[in-house]
Amino acid sequence: MRYVAVLANINGNFPALVKALGKIEELKENGYDIEKYYILGNIVGLFPYPKEILDVLDDLIKSNKVKLIRGEFDQIIAMSDPHAEGPDYIDNISLPEHVKIALKYTWEKLDHDGREFIRDLPVYLVDKIGDNDIFGVYGSPLNPFGGIVLPEQPTSYYEAIMRPVKEYEILLVASPKIPVNVMTRYGRIVCPGSIGFPPGKEHKATFALIDVDTLHVKFVEVDYDKRIVEDKIKKEGLPEELIRILYHGKL
Repeated sequence: MRYVAVLANINGNFPALVKALGKIEELKENGYDIEKYYILGNIVGLFPYPKEILDVLDDLIKSNKVKLIRGEFDQIIAMSDPHAEGPDYIDNISLPEHVKIALKYTWEKLDHDGREFIRDLPVYLVDKIGDNDIFGVYGSPLNPFGGIVLPEQPTSYYEAIMRPVKEYEILLVASPKIPVNVMTRYGRIVCPGSIGFPPGKEHKATFALIDVDTLHVKFVEVDYDKRIVEDKIKKEGLPEELIRILYHGKL
């Protein structure tokens, strides 16, 4: 059987991404034919490995196996003037101070080429899984960065979200950072969960596998050592609030 892997919310968390990609390779060795990867943003964001993330993704892009879109933090990086000498524009965005510091760090570590990489990412994903048309976005179809798809809602709620893209069989979203798989009369909504940004203390990193022929969705959990990220945050002198987010989620 053929599958696609759907990941989201990497957030500059290199150890988590490496473990997720390793899990995908392990699944391939066990007979899963995973032919393509979708990554729904945030590619970069809170955690201190932006350059390492892009290096890994660049290799996947060269193999024509991955399609990426921007998330809310990617969008903030993409907003900067290509000729800007620094990330001071981030001070004018309404965000908690520790998030601003993390994004400024990311801006600087990416350098000009890395920021251009982020600027070149599309906002929406339009593709096919087998014979089925799919639409992907970080937030929601009508609000690509600020939108959120809530879990455990009535079917009518999900149908209202799916209606603007009802010509597609699947809507892929990165929000709400926990796995969601809901079928509506218009099509299916899938959130793969989060790789790098834990939505809460008890939630593990997850990604989704979608069967190309049946569109059956399977969620896969990933374990990684958060202490590696914690040590890097401390080494780089970033706010300790990021460590709390790493272990407990929420901004």
